[in-house]
Amino acid sequence: MVTQTAATMPGIRAIGRPGVYRWMVVAILFVGYCFSAIDARVLTLMVGPIQHDLNLTDFEMSLLQGFAFSLLYSIAALPIGRFVDRARRRATLIVWGVVFWSMMTAACGFTSSFIGLFLARVGVGVGEATLSPTAYSLISDYFERRRRALAISFYAIGYPIGGGMALLVGGWLLTHFTGLGGATLPALGRFEPWQMVFICVAAPGLIVAALMMLIREPPRQDVAVELSPHSSLREGFDYIAQRWVLFGSLIGSLSLIALLAIGTALWFPTFLIRSYGMTAGEVGLQYGLVMLVCGTIGTLAGGWASGRLMQSGRADANMRVVLVATVLKGLPLILAPLMPSAMLSLGMMAIGTLIGQASQGVMLAAIQDVTPNQLRGQVTAISLLFVNLLGTGLGASVIAAITDFGFGDQGALGYSIAIAGAVVLPVIVGLLLVALPRYRRAVVVQS
Repeated sequence: MVTQTAATMPGIRAIGRPGVYRWMVVAILFVGYCFSAIDARVLTLMVGPIQHDLNLTDFEMSLLQGFAFSLLYSIAALPIGRFVDRARRRATLIVWGVVFWSMMTAACGFTSSFIGLFLARVGVGVGEATLSPTAYSLISDYFERRRRALAISFYAIGYPIGGGMALLVGGWLLTHFTGLGGATLPALGRFEPWQMVFICVAAPGLIVAALMMLIREPPRQDVAVELSPHSSLREGFDYIAQRWVLFGSLIGSLSLIALLAIGTALWFPTFLIRSYGMTAGEVGLQYGLVMLVCGTIGTLAGGWASGRLMQSGRADANMRVVLVATVLKGLPLILAPLMPSAMLSLGMMAIGTLIGQASQGVMLAAIQDVTPNQLRGQVTAISLLFVNLLGTGLGASVIAAITDFGFGDQGALGYSIAIAGAVVLPVIVGLLLVALPRYRRAVVVQS
């Protein structure tokens, strides 16, 4: 496929892409990703009190944690992806998305029913669907391929850092408001502790939206000359369909990685509380630090390793990093919920998170590298459609279903997490091995 950069396209001035500013853009997007993760993940620490107040089962809670969030997130990502590929100012979409998902997070705190909480979580998902397709498109235009994986990895650490902060801050807020017995807000009435947590974490949304307004629109890079500059959504599906083995393997493995990672992360705090008698505050601090430290180091290490391999001439550097990380993280992730003590369990999860997060930004950079500019927003959106339906939507529910319908015992949650890992990980490795040679050839063609 023939591509053009901004320097070679008629009528488009090449951008100098000054180092400081483009990294500032990554930093702003990273902040947005952090807060999106906080708003999405803070629910994981409040399973107990929400179940108690609303009389919900594990499976119903899994719908709130996964399916409700991913339902319209996945569908909304498709038109959003098309907008990203056609828009003259992509960052504007994120501004409105941040405002909307923050409002919906606050709405979670104003509801007192399962249906109300479900609909509010759907709204959070719709708002957050604006972020990643736009962010990957912008970063891909600010950075050349050799540095792209590292830049996307810096953006991607927003999720483990935000997930860790959701536990740390959420745990502190829940403990604080539980100690107060809830709170009464002027003219609004009385709120339960878990409701106040949602309202508090939604508050910084306007500041984050203001930061997004600082992002300037870069000229588009790696434009395929045979594609229309205003490609349709159908062209995105056609592009994937023509390369169905490659993209089926890439998107399939990415979706299963998400299923396992998100499902485990959503239920692991509840597992620690049920199995080892830890308090929500203790879990928030200890597991939050694991997510924060190990997730950050692992994600950045993956981007760095990819860049080093590319410098040594490895065209398939991104996929090699993902494959190695997937193989090595398997054992500690399966053993973590089977350990006899909380400390050993957290230690194994720390190892698994450190290794597994190496694939976080690298895998999405791999998809960018084999997709022309005019289709990146759409292909990313289509990828996220499957990632969120299978990963976020089913990740929490698969583990909950094994617990509720398989064991019929909430105390067996640890075994459910381990079984999910033992079944899913070999399938991921198989898909990656199928994708590797095809990815290598596609990168050469795209270049």
